[in-house]
Amino acid sequence: MRWSLPLLALVTVTTAGAAAQWHVGFEISTAHYRGSSRDTANSGGPERFRPANATQLSVRLDRAIGRARLGLQARYASVGLAATGPGLTLIDNSTGQLLEAQLLVNFQVAGIGSSGAIRAEVGPSLHLWKSGDELRSRAGAVAAAAYEWPVTNRFSGAIRFEGTISKSWFDAGDLPPEYERQATWRYGVGLGLRYRL
Repeated sequence: MRWSLPLLALVTVTTAGAAAQWHVGFEISTAHYRGSSRDTANSGGPERFRPANATQLSVRLDRAIGRARLGLQARYASVGLAATGPGLTLIDNSTGQLLEAQLLVNFQVAGIGSSGAIRAEVGPSLHLWKSGDELRSRAGAVAAAAYEWPVTNRFSGAIRFEGTISKSWFDAGDLPPEYERQATWRYGVGLGLRYRL
């Protein structure tokens, strides 16, 4: 009985401190894809086949550990296929969906004023691209920079610039023999809202 009150106080303080360290957020972003394949024979067809540009929706959960944050971000987008050439891009947006998971280490680079901050983050990324009935997985890497500012006591806004790279989304038999597979890379910008739990 004499241990009940100190133990209850310790659990309450620890839980309150831990709860204050969690953030949940939502983000909408644009994605611009490059690479994936290239015509090496100048065959007269498209210069490149690549994933089509897309709008992405993301949800993330961050946990502050000292001055850094460890985050998990999940993302969904409808990603089609693009064939590009000089002055012409043909897009089929009915062909694919992307599910993506990122594990991110986030740290402050600079403070702006009394409350805003520029933060950087890096980590691994897993892409699951569903094309027709086939699901393909690609491991990659992500790097991002974000400006965060307070909106209210618990809400903060963020503008985030991101780049990712992975091996080509195409398999060896997907393309004509004159096409060389290349790394797929993506860049984009997103607007997000975070809530401190």
